[in-house]
Amino acid sequence: QTIFLLEGDADVTVKGRSELLRVSAGDAKARFPLTNPGYISAVAVSNCKTICIDSDTLDLMTAWDQLATAETRAAEDDSQIDNSKFLNGFHKSFQQIPIAHIGELFERVEPIPVDSGELIIKEGDEGDYFYLIEFGVARVTRQDPNGDEEMHLADLGEGTSFGEDALLTNNTRNATVRMNTRGVLLRLYKDDFLELLGQPALNWVSGKEAASLIKDGAQWLDIRHEMEFRQSRLPRATNLPLHELRQRMDELNKNQHYICYCNSGRRSSAAAFAMAKTGLKVSVLEGGLQQLMAEPVLKAS
Repeated sequence: QTIFLLEGDADVTVKGRSELLRVSAGDAKARFPLTNPGYISAVAVSNCKTICIDSDTLDLMTAWDQLATAETRAAEDDSQIDNSKFLNGFHKSFQQIPIAHIGELFERVEPIPVDSGELIIKEGDEGDYFYLIEFGVARVTRQDPNGDEEMHLADLGEGTSFGEDALLTNNTRNATVRMNTRGVLLRLYKDDFLELLGQPALNWVSGKEAASLIKDGAQWLDIRHEMEFRQSRLPRATNLPLHELRQRMDELNKNQHYICYCNSGRRSSAAAFAMAKTGLKVSVLEGGLQQLMAEPVLKAS
């Protein structure tokens, strides 16, 4: 934990110094944490208020912020669209992305101005890009299987991403996205997405690792169709089909560790990616049920 002083005064013992260092809230020294590696101890000398922040989270956010600031300046110098929102919108959702990938994201993300009514992706087409809305609103629809009408699924606003399902599953687009307003999209080519965002954001586990996690309280999440689930499933698994996941995401427990699975790992990887974007703790069963059936660890019922 990293601790900052918000109110009051504290005397700090500093390595290599005999005299105490007085730190008062609001002064320059209070910008540094009381848990600074150079500090040995800190003792309150008045009524104090502090804040504790997870050290790994703080370190990651600082890295994102510094890189985003540098990119903003570069964008201003080059008279380009500022794409720093791409990273600012992702640092909370994808804390598992290696820091080394952040700079590459800045290099490869492409800002695209779009008009109201413009078609971005079409249901049935091959997947080529991953998108994040910098500003504007997009409408998501899907063809009604029982007719020619389109079903309205959702409206997406600033900071929302889409298009990952087809890239992760290597399948065609499962919905159509069209702009409701003018705006700017930040897009990442399929290969770049898989390299920098897709795979790093997924926590793959083997059958043996999954079994250990289940013993420790993790929950199986079967994201196949209900019919598949009824035919064969893992013990005590919950069924939440991939096509219903986004509409039912609020049913999931933020404090629960989920292990997604399907037959091969393709659909479950798309589900895990969507869940990770909301901050849920999620892993993916590597190879899915097909691989698990070859291991003597667990058997489907």
